[in-house]
Amino acid sequence: MGRIRVFGLAAVLLLSLAVPGCAEACPAIGWINAVNIELDGHVDDVAAVELCFDGVCSEAAPFVRLTDVPLHVATALPEDDPTAASTAESLLFSTERINERTWRITFPTQAPDSLTVRAVSAAGEVLAEGDATLEWQRVGGSERCGGPLEGAPIGLDIPS
Repeated sequence: MGRIRVFGLAAVLLLSLAVPGCAEACPAIGWINAVNIELDGHVDDVAAVELCFDGVCSEAAPFVRLTDVPLHVATALPEDDPTAASTAESLLFSTERINERTWRITFPTQAPDSLTVRAVSAAGEVLAEGDATLEWQRVGGSERCGGPLEGAPIGLDIPS
């Protein structure tokens, strides 16, 4: 009887050591999801790329072509519309101009299903606009813990 008790205790001890080793510990939460906007057509007048989500559009900061500093934009609810907070979900993001035809949009831990993309001139004129359904693919992390996603590129044609 003493052997069975010792054997059972040893089995329980080994099992208790093995079970925590099977659990995956998630790292601190925080990652960046990204998607590229590929412009086609007449891109010479494009000064910024704006996003609209749930009826709220970003405001593009002025773009200076002579610098390599990326253009960062974050959506904001209109200050003069007190009902906007209840009707629109805030979407935080930044934009970066990679080259004449490619802009990279990053979202901290957010992955919207769809949004509207606009190319605008320095004067604020909308040169082109299109709705996009985003298709995300995991490029890091895990299904259980989450992690960065990469969206399929979004094309936007700028007419002449």
